Amino acid sequence: MSLITGIANANPELALRDIASQLEAMHERTPRGSSTWAASSVKNLLDRAKKLGLVSQ
Repeated sequence: MSLITGIANANPELALRDIASQLEAMHERTPRGSSTWAASSVKNLLDRAKKLGLVSQ
């Protein structure tokens, strides 16, 4: 969640798929261990970060 929060805060204009592509380029694993990120996984973690007040959007 911290990587997604950092990416989203650094560039709030990025689409969910763009964030997923960045995570894949960084070879970050999904919460379930896959190497391919879905936009819905990014959205889920981004929504959780927003509830915690970690995203400035």
